[in-house]
This record gives sequence, structure tokens and C-alpha cells, in this order.
Amino acid sequence: MTAEPDDWKRLPFGETASIPYRASFSDADFERIARGLVPKAMEDKWFAYLNGPVLCFHRSWTGQAAYRVTFRRSDGRHIVAEALCAVELMENGEAAYQAELLDFLIRTLLLGAPRPFPLPSDLKEPAPGIYQHRVAGTGYREVAVPRKPWWKFWG
Repeated sequence: MTAEPDDWKRLPFGETASIPYRASFSDADFERIARGLVPKAMEDKWFAYLNGPVLCFHRSWTGQAAYRVTFRRSDGRHIVAEALCAVELMENGEAAYQAELLDFLIRTLLLGAPRPFPLPSDLKEPAPGIYQHRVAGTGYREVAVPRKPWWKFWG
């Protein structure tokens, strides 16, 4: 079953900011991405659907718009042309971290390729796994993502 925009509650995208997410996918992977994700259980934290060439992620409980990824086809691949993140999320993490988190969501939740969950390097949590469960509803190995100084972000 392919997720459609009206399959779950969702709020419209507000202000977004660009994030440095770069990736390309085969036709087979893109077919899996295009199926999207409709929450089935309380632990499912995301609703994702493809609307034309744009993949959208919304939080499942609130419908809050989070990520928008535009693809273009080139040389037999589906390439990320633009990745945007809701500015509300950017306040909780820099753009590079949001790109890492988006990659985790696509590859783990949509493609079924388990990988380590990216943790902000400065995160202070009372017990391992709490942040991951709150954000993704998953329980994978975790790895800290170092923060880059803002002046090295564009370099």
C-alpha cells in the first residue's frame, strides 16, 4: 500500500530552512521510498508520503510538518535536489544534525536498512535510548554526531 497525503492527519508546512542532505537512490530504493509510511502503532512516530517528486515527513501524533525532500531523476538515479526542515526543529538541532536524522529516517524506516541512530553530541539524557525512542520510536545502536562550528558548515 502506498501512503497518500490524506491517509493521516497532517499540518501544512510553515517556515523551512535548507539542510545539507545529499543522497541518491536506485529505482528499486525509490519505489520503496515512494510507498511512504503510515503509522500502525503508538510507537510509530512518523507519517511519510511522496507527493509528486517531493517526500514529506510529518510527526504522527501531532501532524507537525518536519521534512520535505525534493528528488530529481538523473543518470538512472533519484537524486536529492533539495532538503528542507521545519524551523521549529532547527531550534533543537543544527542543519547538519537534521540531515543525519533525515537520512536515518529514510534509510531505516522507509528502506528497512537498519543503521545507527544519530545522537546530537551535546545531548544529555537520563538513560540511553530515551531520545531515540521519543524521536524515532526505534531501538538501534546510537552514535554521536559531532557539531560543526557554523563557519565550517558551508565549507
